[in-house]
Amino acid sequence: MIKDKVVWGGCVGLFLTGALFAYGFSGEKSESFRIVDLFAIISAIATAFAAFAAWRAASAAQKQSFDSTISTRRQAHKTHVDSFNEWLDGMEAELNVKFYRRYELYEVMFPNNRNPSFDFSETGDAEVKQWQKSYSTLADMACKPLQPDRREVEDWISNVMFLAGYMRCSLLSPDSIQIYLDNRIPSGVSFDNYKRVLPVLGVVLSGLAKFAFVDGRSSDRGMSSEFEFAFSDLVDAVLRFSWNQHNYRSG
Repeated sequence: MIKDKVVWGGCVGLFLTGALFAYGFSGEKSESFRIVDLFAIISAIATAFAAFAAWRAASAAQKQSFDSTISTRRQAHKTHVDSFNEWLDGMEAELNVKFYRRYELYEVMFPNNRNPSFDFSETGDAEVKQWQKSYSTLADMACKPLQPDRREVEDWISNVMFLAGYMRCSLLSPDSIQIYLDNRIPSGVSFDNYKRVLPVLGVVLSGLAKFAFVDGRSSDRGMSSEFEFAFSDLVDAVLRFSWNQHNYRSG
């Protein structure tokens, strides 16, 4: 390695310095090799080895310190992930939802924690704030006292599906009857649960934000009768003639 070459070069330099010192000390005064010359050479060699030993000790201490830092960082990451999984377990039991690919959810919320090149943080990424904004838009539409058209309800269902997907949260089991967008994508929304979708997602999102120390609480503001009528109209259209190639079925 380059560092090793530099250190060895320094040692050789020290050795040569000792030799020159010996030569200068004896010089032209005597052509014979005196005992002082031997001591000078030995001193130079000892100095060189002492310098190399000191460098090796400093290098070992630095490596040990680095290894200790990495070990501490890994332990902090593991402890945080374990706490995160316990937090998700509690929400699953309370809300009857299911989190999948939890490691992906953690990476999205805390993208730098696994990489030792970045500072470890228990504060969530700005992505959580974007989820809160998306939720607020969904809640605004559902409570508005104006009847949306089918396209708007279709967009609402799609955005509910996307938001749940971002949070890696399944609202319904795969074999449950629900709306299949384009007859192939399970939306997690059905005629039986559409009124509970926002309350459940609100609690899930609030729980994730709380764990990540992100300000803000997500809560629904109810669902207007106009929106309920529009949703029923969409489901009826899907059932009767697979409106827009959607379907209403089980998995």
